Amino acid sequence: MKLKKLLKKLDVFLHAEEQQRRDKDEALAEVLKKLKKKEMKLQEAIDLESDEVERKFLEQELKIVHSQREKGIGLLSEMRGRNAENDPKS
Repeated sequence: MKLKKLLKKLDVFLHAEEQQRRDKDEALAEVLKKLKKKEMKLQEAIDLESDEVERKFLEQELKIVHSQREKGIGLLSEMRGRNAENDPKS
């Protein structure tokens, strides 16, 4: 193998953990976007629903989605805060 190729492989091994954290960050951010869209759709459905039983069911589902989104936001901010602390560049 040539030196350039060996150095590239070494770089991949040395920065694998950082890449893994970045991938998790991106995946979590994508899930949070989807949860926000679902939350907005549920709110619209609640506003349009006239049946009280169905409205209660939708409100319960909205509470669940909202709490999961809040947990995800907390985790994401914790991950990003921890990454900033451990990042030697900053």
